[in-house]
Amino acid sequence: MSTIRISQAVGYGKINKYRDVKTVQLLLNSNKLITNPGDELNVDGLIGPKTIERIKDFQRKVVRLSNPDGIVSPHGPTMRNLHHHSNTVKPIKLNFNTDVQELTEEMYLSAAKALNCEVAAVKAVVITESKVTGAFDAQRRPTILYERHYFSSLTNGKYDKSHPEISGPRYQHYGKFSIQYDRLNKAIALDRQAALKSASWGAFQIMGNNYKTAGYESIEKFVEGMNTITGQVYAFVNHISNTPVLLNAIRTKNWAKFSYYYNGSGYKEKHYDTQMAANYNYALHH
Repeated sequence: MSTIRISQAVGYGKINKYRDVKTVQLLLNSNKLITNPGDELNVDGLIGPKTIERIKDFQRKVVRLSNPDGIVSPHGPTMRNLHHHSNTVKPIKLNFNTDVQELTEEMYLSAAKALNCEVAAVKAVVITESKVTGAFDAQRRPTILYERHYFSSLTNGKYDKSHPEISGPRYQHYGKFSIQYDRLNKAIALDRQAALKSASWGAFQIMGNNYKTAGYESIEKFVEGMNTITGQVYAFVNHISNTPVLLNAIRTKNWAKFSYYYNGSGYKEKHYDTQMAANYNYALHH
């Protein structure tokens, strides 16, 4: 397992970068000494009383600190122990191996079985995310949508002024799908890792920044996996399984909650929740 790191301290009064908090939440959820099934933290990247208390619990029971402070420093004993005791990436193996380019009924069934949800619920995600483009584009590349605001965040706004077309606020209009790889390639020339994490990929449009929850040890492995439909299904099943709030939402068909944690706080602008509800009903009857 590759070393899991955070860039800044997480906890009360600290920087609490979104991706760092999310990493700590995942690591805490994976430790069964302090997290019972059904009591997992929401992996939302937001620091709060429950996350801080769970950090303190980990410090008491695992790190054996006499005075837990609820703070995880990048190179401190709490982070070292979180990494040492973690099973964050718990890949779920699916029961098929095929070179087809689109999802089959067998794949939908296997994914639904692994997630213990309805097949129609899995189909609703795919219909909503890639009904226009499919899993691959005309050149047989994984379908992507490049997210300028992700790249800006991951590079601390370094390229906002020099390259505003690919680094800056969230796009109001994404433009044609045909220009997405052009944008990605321009970003890769500046910062490859950040660029790959700043696109959503494949039939399920999973953000590259979620490669860890998707079951991959690196962003490069994630992108490699996106080149097959089986790799895309694998990523989706693992991402949902490793994000309790999404797992609960897809099981209960709470499309507003699912959309919020899957598509971000701006989901209402795109009506993702109503689209998913409609697409679920469509999938249920076709």
